[in-house]
Amino acid sequence: MSTPAPDTLFAEFSPVSKAEWKAKAASELGEKPFNTIVWQTENGFDLEPWYSSDEISNLPVLVAPDQETWRVCRKISANEVNHANATARQSLHEGATALEFVLSGSTSCTHEQLLLLLQDIDTAVVPVYFSGDFPPVVLLDNLLSITGFKHNSGGMLLDKVDGHDALEAALLNHQGSRLENFRTITVSAVDDHENGASATEETAILLAGVSDTLYRLQEAGIPAETAARKIEIVLAIGPSHFTELAKIRAVRFLLQHILKAYGAPTNCLPRIFARTSERNLSLLDPFTNLLRQTTEAVSAIFGGCQTLQISPFDNGLSVSHAMAERVSGNIHLLLQHEAELGRVFDPARGSYYIEKMTKELARSAWKLFSDIETAGGLQLARKSGMIDSLIRNTSENRLASINKRTKTMIGVNRYPANLTVHQEDNLSAIRDVLERRPKGNEGAAYELLRINAIQGKKDTGCSPAVFCWMQGDTAASFRQAAFAEDFFRCGGFDIAGSAQLVPDESSYQAVLTHKPAVLVLCIAEKDPYSAAQIIAQNLRDLDPKLLVVMAGKPPKDPESLFRAGIDSFIHTGVNLIDHLTMYQHKTGVK
Repeated sequence: MSTPAPDTLFAEFSPVSKAEWKAKAASELGEKPFNTIVWQTENGFDLEPWYSSDEISNLPVLVAPDQETWRVCRKISANEVNHANATARQSLHEGATALEFVLSGSTSCTHEQLLLLLQDIDTAVVPVYFSGDFPPVVLLDNLLSITGFKHNSGGMLLDKVDGHDALEAALLNHQGSRLENFRTITVSAVDDHENGASATEETAILLAGVSDTLYRLQEAGIPAETAARKIEIVLAIGPSHFTELAKIRAVRFLLQHILKAYGAPTNCLPRIFARTSERNLSLLDPFTNLLRQTTEAVSAIFGGCQTLQISPFDNGLSVSHAMAERVSGNIHLLLQHEAELGRVFDPARGSYYIEKMTKELARSAWKLFSDIETAGGLQLARKSGMIDSLIRNTSENRLASINKRTKTMIGVNRYPANLTVHQEDNLSAIRDVLERRPKGNEGAAYELLRINAIQGKKDTGCSPAVFCWMQGDTAASFRQAAFAEDFFRCGGFDIAGSAQLVPDESSYQAVLTHKPAVLVLCIAEKDPYSAAQIIAQNLRDLDPKLLVVMAGKPPKDPESLFRAGIDSFIHTGVNLIDHLTMYQHKTGVK
């Protein structure tokens, strides 16, 4: 028996055209329009679920980075210098290949402190980054006095987003020019990401930041090629896998055009330093963060970042700092040594879907970048409020989808887990962290609601409880009850129970024995409203303080139900955070 050569197998299967695929999809969708399976992204373009080679042309060509795999970076506070040094050396032993020290003040970057901080670390081999609040020129002076550091290929990750004006030129013309591979200029969109920016907005902001920087430095007499070799781009990676992968690819592709415009070759592209996002982290269900961070890390790696820093999945208020650091650090090791993700350059190339997304994201970002340039550049666009307005609108739309639960955050707006004893002991500290989160944070409002309810239970010894009255079709009413229980758990309410009941005196008394503050009517009958009206009236007569809620959409005229004592309706599409806040207020949660 002979085996056909692999290339002859293609003749056995005729290609499927886009028209044929759409016709088949339409037949399977039935009465639903094709648009229901089109992804309407927040980035200014729509994506169909399937693309063919005919639709992908002029693919962006990405310049390969000058390293084989990504740098595994560990972020370490340098407040206690001896502990920071010990942590750094242990991190290198555990697989880190780069270090980021967070400095605080001028005393943290003296020659003596830096010697202690970098003791027994081969700075000629291990890239070292510095972030935080420190005088950069002083740091550079003292780094140059350390033996071997002038060959270091790390950099300074300064917090300002859109450049440092005269300081940039000073850093290049000063000692920074003697640190050939050490990056002294940062262009970052991390704060914009954490405040709620979309991938298109982040990409455009980064391009505008690089353009502003190159322009200012050229005005100061520094060639664009020299300046570009000193830039480190810092960006955050969010949870949308394909979008974030395409974001880095689009940044790398468009940077080539920026450099070309300033007369710099593409072999001096700025390096890309990626961080996992904090915008979507849960403080109360921290182990779900490991899944988020793994997805984000894969996006960053496939997108082509040169350095990746994965934040601890918890800040030490749910599990120990050591455990959070170690487990999150292990994500690097699994992806690098087990999955071997760093072995292939640009593995997404040739995927019709990702290439299409990269192309559309690049087009959308370039248009916004052009608008920013028309407004006078990034600094003027920020001062005018243009950037803040864009990000605020994007963030509000995203939060609205979370509040309507069309976007799911496991452990936050769906399926919240019970708090551990350790978390309950740290409620006050957790609240402080949540209250300091940026407005674009996706889960802080929900977790603050839960903290309010749990703190109230600790203070008073009781918490408002919810009971679900099920009636009619068993399966349908059970689904309604499951929806209602999950709905109220997101606000920290206790679930007293649920039962299949009929409207009679014994059922009313059975409900009241659970002492619920909220009763949810889950009635799966042809006319659920008539039964709901009777149940609400009778239970409110027995307990006037009982808050009666109905699962399902209200009728066209709900006034008779309101008069009978039904407070409101819950269903997919209502604003979850507004309803939970209202129910907490009505049940006495402060």
